[in-house]
Amino acid sequence: MPDDFTDSHAIPIGPDLGRVLEVAHAASLSVLLSGSHGIGKSDYLQEFGATRGLRVHVLDLSLLEATDLTGLPFQTAGRTHFAPPAHLPSADEGPTMLVLEELNRCDRSVRQPCLQLLTARRLNDYRLPDGCFVVACVNPVEGGYDVDELDAALASRFVRLDVTASRERWAEWARGAGVLDEVIRFVERHPKAFDPTPPRSWTYASSLLRSARERGWKHDELPGLLRAVLGDPAAQALCYELGRASSDAIDALALLRKPDAFLDRLEELSRAKRLDVLRLLADDLVNLVRSPKAKKALAASGGPDVLRIVLAPMPADLRERVEAVLPKG
Repeated sequence: MPDDFTDSHAIPIGPDLGRVLEVAHAASLSVLLSGSHGIGKSDYLQEFGATRGLRVHVLDLSLLEATDLTGLPFQTAGRTHFAPPAHLPSADEGPTMLVLEELNRCDRSVRQPCLQLLTARRLNDYRLPDGCFVVACVNPVEGGYDVDELDAALASRFVRLDVTASRERWAEWARGAGVLDEVIRFVERHPKAFDPTPPRSWTYASSLLRSARERGWKHDELPGLLRAVLGDPAAQALCYELGRASSDAIDALALLRKPDAFLDRLEELSRAKRLDVLRLLADDLVNLVRSPKAKKALAASGGPDVLRIVLAPMPADLRERVEAVLPKG
């Protein structure tokens, strides 16, 4: 069993959840996703809809008033009508998906119209387009959140799915989103990384860490900063591993001056998949090669071609980043 979640009935956010959503959509049923904060429910639903050709409309119900759903009344020929809100899906958009955020955090006067929307698929003069897929997101009542229990009538309109974060899927997303490799590798190595720290906090930690480094923060200053988003145990553990990576780091200028001396070390780091150390080296080399001191160091070591040979064991993406700034020849 995957170690990402403790509830055996919870579905990890990712392909498994997508398969269930596809079945519910084909069955013309609405879905309620229940899971803790910061695990990527909303982002995944946006991705799910986009990859299946659905125009996604997201409503944060906690920010709405009842008339934002029911529409404002107006009279025509002595009869009262309601102007449909522009933010709801319309029939001329093609296939659509409506995501209702914070269903159990919003005011009761907003939640009540949702019952009619789910039951009759209409609100006053507004009708949901045929085939519109409705998904709602909530935080669990038992999680200590400031939320209400959904009444039985409203809850019965949904297929309820308990969801949890997937470290594997988060890591895949994080690499494409520019999250620091050290943070991703830490999460991948620790099965309990998301317990109780949600994925969103690790993304924030990466942003803080990058910003602190750019401003010259020392390593011993980082735990206090990262504690603000990760909590104490996770911040201390991450900083310990960051310090270990720093102690294994290769001096970029020393490598530039005498690259042959580092070939065995680069091969060893590449075999061990120490991307944390190799990425730091690539960053340092890129910055160094662009500086005035690089020309003299490269000339003394045999030139760019020698450096290219020594960098050969590195992962292609890192090696190519360095080679892109090297002088030709």
